[in-house]
Amino acid sequence: MVMRRYLSALALVLALAFTGSAFAHEDHEKEAAARSAVAAPAGAVPEGGMLAMPGMGQDMDHAAMTASEGPRPMPQRLYRWLGAMHPAAVHFPIALFLVAALLEIAALALRRPVLTQGTRVIIALAAISSIAAVALGWFAMGLPGKDDAIHAYHRWLGTSIAALGLLSWWAKEHWVRRPGRGRELIYVGLLTLTAGAVIVNGLLGGMLTHGVRHLMF
Repeated sequence: MVMRRYLSALALVLALAFTGSAFAHEDHEKEAAARSAVAAPAGAVPEGGMLAMPGMGQDMDHAAMTASEGPRPMPQRLYRWLGAMHPAAVHFPIALFLVAALLEIAALALRRPVLTQGTRVIIALAAISSIAAVALGWFAMGLPGKDDAIHAYHRWLGTSIAALGLLSWWAKEHWVRRPGRGRELIYVGLLTLTAGAVIVNGLLGGMLTHGVRHLMF
């Protein structure tokens, strides 16, 4: 019963996360095109009255990295190109971790353990892809040292997600090969932490991309 209530609470958090993610990434490219097409007057408040955080105007340094000031050496061009892949690559582990958590909840709620068989592959793919997404994120943001608070939280929480994902993968395999109540609790706890971190970091990424008030009703 305790485990069922625990996973029911996780289901509610995941449902809220899907809603937040939909708002965070909606029409991003259209908004970027509109901002680039219309120059804001000096002293105007950007984007409908939203106040930018320090460093927010760089949008994870993508604009600064893509600004062309002349021919660049191949290593710098490759560095910039890899960083530009981060927004696309990060959606893959986000979706996989949340789907794995939802399948575990459904298996318990419906009393159909067969649903958890697919989570072994899903979590493995999520853990591996999260490493790639984190590496591309570091290319996008550069070395730490000049980050504002939101950039710093997004950087280090994202890095922690890759570690938590690997631990969740290990815990899942450990529990499948040697079933036990203790191993199950370790796996569920790690997967819950990973899913929660994914939700929070997704919201931070939305703040960096769209501003701190992008989800206001």
